Amino acid sequence: MIDKKIIVTVSFGILVTIIVYLGIVDSLNRPSLSRLPISPDVAISRLVSTFNISKNQLDGAPQYVYVKSDGTVYESNPELNNVGKIIGNAEPTNTGGSHFAWEIKDFQSKKKYYVDAIMAAIISNSSYK
Repeated sequence: MIDKKIIVTVSFGILVTIIVYLGIVDSLNRPSLSRLPISPDVAISRLVSTFNISKNQLDGAPQYVYVKSDGTVYESNPELNNVGKIIGNAEPTNTGGSHFAWEIKDFQSKKKYYVDAIMAAIISNSSYK
């Protein structure tokens, strides 16, 4: 006969495995603390300090986007980090990688700047009409 201790041990192992699996699957739907996006204000401040431009010439409501390495820009949502439809093009990214970023318009120079949403690095730009 099978010992009760073995049955309890195997059952406990299976239960723990299922709980860990469900935890991992659930964690994929939530951003981790190290991957929370910076605020739009931080992105604007980074742009102002890097290019020494006036905050008044920048759009005060940046759009959260996903920028592929080739410069294709997609709409996105900072709470879900999802990728939506294509909304434009920019220069290829400086890093050669894809990024979630804040798209900030400069009304004076008619440029859009893309500031990485995690590291606050300026990754690309583009012109607009």
